[in-house]
Amino acid sequence: MRPRMAWLGVGISAFTEFTQFYIAPTCYNVSIVKPGPQPFQSKICPLCKIEKPRSEYYKKGRGVSHKFKPCSLIYSRARASRYIGKYPEYQNEWRSKRYASDAAYRKKIAAQKKASYEKRVKAINAKRRERWAKDPNNPARLYHRRKDVNGRTPPWVSKKALLEVYSKCPPGMEVDHIIPLKGVIDGRKVSGLHVPWNLQYLTPAENRKKKNIVSEKDI
Repeated sequence: MRPRMAWLGVGISAFTEFTQFYIAPTCYNVSIVKPGPQPFQSKICPLCKIEKPRSEYYKKGRGVSHKFKPCSLIYSRARASRYIGKYPEYQNEWRSKRYASDAAYRKKIAAQKKASYEKRVKAINAKRRERWAKDPNNPARLYHRRKDVNGRTPPWVSKKALLEVYSKCPPGMEVDHIIPLKGVIDGRKVSGLHVPWNLQYLTPAENRKKKNIVSEKDI
């Protein structure tokens, strides 16, 4: 059978010489690996003008963020006011409808909220304790016994008047119910109301001694 290269009009010896001539330089060129650009180890932040290591920047694809982490957070918070409340109404309507109809979406949102709370729970509780100690007008003072208090607060009572009683509590004193919300008067079970005229100031020792037992003589 006649060789294919001979049929094309090219001799086998000529093809061999051409192959040796063509492949050898190609293999030689491929074997040379030029080093690419090395990732930087430090960078000057354009906001604070301080040189920071690469680890201080957020990862962004194959590179890093333009600003280092604290500056990036400050910059984002400064711009956040431009976008608060800017979502189109149709997007909020879409979220509301999906939340109402899609159980998987509700589960996802609940998981996100739980994870966010667990991540910040220590900071949240620290702020609550600080406000409880420093702010006499903190509304939480009305509801720290929420279940008992809410069930025994008449709808017509003034919450402003209740808060005023708590805000005027002298240092070292506690607000106590004269007739306990769940208590006993001379052996009979009673349930007092959470109203301003059923509140008094007692020292912690007096309040612990009184507990939830009173007598008609003491009222």
